[in-house]
Amino acid sequence: MKPTTPHNPFGKDRREAARMPYQTSLRYANRDETGMGKVRDISCVGLFFETPRAFAVGDQLNMDFRFRHGQMNVAITGKIARIAPSGVGVKLIW
Repeated sequence: MKPTTPHNPFGKDRREAARMPYQTSLRYANRDETGMGKVRDISCVGLFFETPRAFAVGDQLNMDFRFRHGQMNVAITGKIARIAPSGVGVKLIW
């Protein structure tokens, strides 16, 4: 699968790593609530997930999702780095 390079009308893409298209359900939790979203793409440093929930840049989330062929869920923490009409970009905290 070839990494995606989205068109950026504002100039150079600032991503640290190429993202791969990926679709899976995602659960998230923060201090106030839990919810569900759908991962749209992922890289070694971040992911984008679709959600109707309104977040703020800097919000921290605990997330878990299953890799397609995995037997266990992956649990990871991330920070909201970007807000889009359809969801949020999250920088993973390793």
